[in-house]
Amino acid sequence: MRYTRSRKFELRLAIIPLVIALTLAQGCANLSAIREFADVSTESAQYTRLVTDYVGSPARQKRYQPASQHELLDRIAAERAAQGERLLLRHRLIEEYMDALGRLAADDTVTYDKELDALGNAVKGNKFADAKEADAFAAIAKILLKGVADHWRQKQLKELIAVSNEPFQVVVDSLRVVVENGFGGDLMNERATIEKYCGTLIMQSSDKAGIAALQEWCDLRLSAIGARAKTIEAYTQILRKIAEGHQRLYDGRNDLSKELLLRDMSHDSKELQKLFNTIRTL
Repeated sequence: MRYTRSRKFELRLAIIPLVIALTLAQGCANLSAIREFADVSTESAQYTRLVTDYVGSPARQKRYQPASQHELLDRIAAERAAQGERLLLRHRLIEEYMDALGRLAADDTVTYDKELDALGNAVKGNKFADAKEADAFAAIAKILLKGVADHWRQKQLKELIAVSNEPFQVVVDSLRVVVENGFGGDLMNERATIEKYCGTLIMQSSDKAGIAALQEWCDLRLSAIGARAKTIEAYTQILRKIAEGHQRLYDGRNDLSKELLLRDMSHDSKELQKLFNTIRTL
């Protein structure tokens, strides 16, 4: 079949959109393993029950402490409320950042969220006593806002990871230390307080039925503390996994579509999901 010059020109015009589409498709790498890791990390960062338990610990301990200790516990409770706000900000930062990372991995745009304003205002409001952590918050909030303003897509993922890794490690490690040492140490104190309270009452009582009921209540409280201890241990591991996974992305940032890297990220995602599922059952 012979085509006229006009017909050939029309065919070329029809082919151009297809060529462009194929070129764009080739330019967008399949980084679903990175998206999966980011999604699980985002979901994990939304788990803030441990912060709530930590902040509420002084009020719970008033049940088991003599009245002479209540004023001290009230002061601690006020300090915990302020600390709890800072801890929740760390959770929000990790959540917002990992959500942005996952969106870019999927070649979506980073969305604007009011939480970004909260993060920026936290730094301006001097919410952090540690200057290094304040700088880390400011750096990550700034890069996220830039990603929103400049409509970043997958090709900017490398830049996000490169610029954010150091401050991101600071924030995640800061939260991990508080969870592991602060939450863990506080839980040990609460356990000791309940054990002492129950032991004293049992020794002072001669009512067998009352002792049995009290023992049952004490066992129930201590069992709940045991579950929280396991949750703290699992969440500590989650934060380590998130930090290690991001470091892996940073180390491999020059070739994010490398098969070995994506396989490792997929493995990290499965490990994270397993830990998070453990927390859900406790």
